[in-house]
Amino acid sequence: MTKEHAKKDHINKNLDDGIINHEQFEDLRELFEEDFEKLIRAYIVDSQHRIETLRAARTANDNVNGFEIAHALKGASANLGATQLIALSHKLQERCREHKVDQQASLIEDIALALQRVEQEINKRLS
Repeated sequence: MTKEHAKKDHINKNLDDGIINHEQFEDLRELFEEDFEKLIRAYIVDSQHRIETLRAARTANDNVNGFEIAHALKGASANLGATQLIALSHKLQERCREHKVDQQASLIEDIALALQRVEQEINKRLS
């Protein structure tokens, strides 16, 4: 198996792992205690803003900015354990490296939907 195929298999496996890694989410909750909900809300608002900026980067065919935003979203999502967002953001980074951000409207909308699922899962866990 080539390195590229192994990377794709790893990303596809992450898509099947669920919306949020339970252990990572609970570790973060324990670490931040009473500030956890504020941190989570800031993550959601910031991620929504990043998705809007990704849409603008796609429209402007700005691969550099698209890569940087996807990278930041991937990192923030990794802290939370948002497995689908990690995988999709990584995929967008790869497309930006290939100078194809202008062809990624569908992928960016998949990222937006994954964020909606993360927000719904967080709301369930916080209730």
